[in-house]
Amino acid sequence: MKHLCARLLVTAVVASMLAMVGCVYNNTDLVLNENVCVNLEEIQTTGTFSTFAVADQFKERLENKLKENGKKLSDVKSIHMTSGTFKSMAVKPHDWRVTADIDIARQDTPGGEYEDGPASFVHFVNKSLKSLSGAPTDAQLDAAGVELVNDALAALVAGEDPRLVLIVNNETVTPTPSESDPMEFKILACVKFQIVVDAGNKGGGKK
Repeated sequence: MKHLCARLLVTAVVASMLAMVGCVYNNTDLVLNENVCVNLEEIQTTGTFSTFAVADQFKERLENKLKENGKKLSDVKSIHMTSGTFKSMAVKPHDWRVTADIDIARQDTPGGEYEDGPASFVHFVNKSLKSLSGAPTDAQLDAAGVELVNDALAALVAGEDPRLVLIVNNETVTPTPSESDPMEFKILACVKFQIVVDAGNKGGGKK
């Protein structure tokens, strides 16, 4: 599955900006927030495993958010990632503590070569999966992974359709899962991003 908060080798300069959709900062800029989420679902009988999940809804989410606000792609002045969150939806049959690395890569063609990455995204050290239940937990992110996401978002505004892959490399699980005591969990992982658009362009620009 995926991993959860603990120490991070490199802390990215990522502000955890809560989604205040449609907050106007000044007379010319409209700030919109959106997120793309994927489910990490696993049943494992060993503590060492690798898996992945694909986030492929960035283009759809951006287009819908702009349409909701009467804007077009050409109205976008900037776009960047603001945070990454993890939330346990189910952990069975008891709690598990995991140590894992999560990398991120850009792979626009399913099964194809990576356009960018993999890059280090987040680390979890001896993290309780059940501690991630409740409100989504903001994770400290590695600068390399955040830069990769921001490059993909820039490509999105340029008209491309980037897909991001979360690659989970789990090192250990405590207690160790087995055939008689399998580890089962579902975690919702989300990338939150912010779009700044020209609020003065009432009709939107040309595509």
